[in-house]
Amino acid sequence: MTVTIEAVSKPVVSAKGQAALDELLAKRVDSRLIPAATFGATTADGPIYFAARGERVLGEPDKGQVDDKTMLQLYSMTKLVTTVAVLQLVDRGLIDLDDAQLVEKHCPELCALPVLTGQDGDTLLSTPRTQPITTRRLLSHTSGLAYTFSSSLLAEWHQQNQPPLHHGEQTTKGFEEPLVFQPGERWLYSIGIDWAGILVERISGLNLQEYFHQHIFGPLGLTVDDITFVPTDDVRARMQQICKRLPDGSLVHGVPMRPLDYTAETIGQLSGGGGLHGTARAYLRFLQGILNRDDGIVSEAAFAELFTDSLPADAPPEVKKGLAVMTIRTNYHDPEHTANDAQFLGHSVGLVLSLKDSVNGRRKGSGCWDGAAKTHYWLDPATGIAGICFTQLQAPSADGWLRVYNEFERTLYDALE
Repeated sequence: MTVTIEAVSKPVVSAKGQAALDELLAKRVDSRLIPAATFGATTADGPIYFAARGERVLGEPDKGQVDDKTMLQLYSMTKLVTTVAVLQLVDRGLIDLDDAQLVEKHCPELCALPVLTGQDGDTLLSTPRTQPITTRRLLSHTSGLAYTFSSSLLAEWHQQNQPPLHHGEQTTKGFEEPLVFQPGERWLYSIGIDWAGILVERISGLNLQEYFHQHIFGPLGLTVDDITFVPTDDVRARMQQICKRLPDGSLVHGVPMRPLDYTAETIGQLSGGGGLHGTARAYLRFLQGILNRDDGIVSEAAFAELFTDSLPADAPPEVKKGLAVMTIRTNYHDPEHTANDAQFLGHSVGLVLSLKDSVNGRRKGSGCWDGAAKTHYWLDPATGIAGICFTQLQAPSADGWLRVYNEFERTLYDALE
């Protein structure tokens, strides 16, 4: 499904609206409902709002406040960057999103993997893959791959086989996991975009750090000091402390899900699905670059693909059930969108799409995603803005942070002139 995107004006945030956004940020951070946080919004022409508040290390004010130089673990925010890299290679004629042979040619170890079908006692049952793994399916989470938290079968396979971690392994072994359904059968959040990143490396001849900085970040004026796979000493010194929520609601320091002590020599296979560290300002600049096709990181065709639903319009309901489960659990979408098996949601090659205007503000045709430490963004071509709402928090999906995200979005749209 292609959503028609209307022409946009150039919105600005009113002075009254800016005060309301500042007040919301201060109230939620100062009350300790959330750790330090950053709110931001941009048009194609540049930021229209940016504010950061709170201690970089919770409870240790002597270590400074968060600002536009503070580094964050972006986790799955990496996925959209990988998608942009793929779309650039599409523009160059090096990738066809629907070519049934392309992934087979460049990632044979992925295509040799079986499909888990069930369990008989301790024995995992499997069958050969019969449907093609295309690049579109890798990017839209319909490839048959999964994460352990999204598939109990894959979790059991991990328990029995103890594969390498996704990070730190010098080969692709950490990503060589069986499928859990035939490609195209349904939507399930997965490591598919990690494999898309491996595809980018093998076709371009560059690792993702090199490719991203040569073709995406560099043209936007960003350097490895702003966004990077490799956490250098400087990056670690500027990192916002991860927090976690205790059952009583209080916040304490947490432990990163990915180690921060890797070097360029030891980091291993780079994760196109979750490996980046960066500043909120840098990611907002990246989103601006998507809105502003004159920056050269996305073509008009690539931009249209980002906001076109890759889930077949005539697909049976079970195809979208996984998307419904995931988005209901994350608790920041308009409930009308997630109801009835995600009736007003779709998924493109990089974004969860809103197929109807949202009560929270974003317009029909908008796309979004987030990172595991509660870094959220959306792109709204109809209004002409992108927004970010970032912290560093490990907490259940129903955490109060998601309420803050919705409050920020609604307040921002109410502030636009």
